[in-house]
Amino acid sequence: MLVIKKLAIALTLLCVIASNSVSAADTSQKLFVNLTSDEINRATMAIAISTKVLTELEIPATIYLSVEGVRIVDKNIPQQKHANGKSLKEMLSAFMKKGGRVIVCGMCLENIGGIKKDEVIEGVDFVGALSALFEDGTTVLSY
Repeated sequence: MLVIKKLAIALTLLCVIASNSVSAADTSQKLFVNLTSDEINRATMAIAISTKVLTELEIPATIYLSVEGVRIVDKNIPQQKHANGKSLKEMLSAFMKKGGRVIVCGMCLENIGGIKKDEVIEGVDFVGALSALFEDGTTVLSY
């Protein structure tokens, strides 16, 4: 029941973003997803919605990893595969290859994850969360 409720909320938000008639070149809208969990289903939803917004709606998307979410990018932590056959690292890497941005909270990385910057997957940023979060036209989701 909880999963259905979360899915309904996520789809509603996706429809709201889509209903604003964004043209392919319009970058006045942006998506910022705060991902605080490394739980596979919650994180998969966040990455999947971000990827759809980026690729189908052509709206710039940023995923910000904080709190427990920083563990997703640790190269040294093995990850289980989601039902879609991919690990969270693989999904994040694919998101970045499509033009998505991933920013990691440096303080969370060190203090919660015990992870050093050189131990994360390639392509993530460590700065820019505040400017991305407070840019005009930004829709914020939190997982």
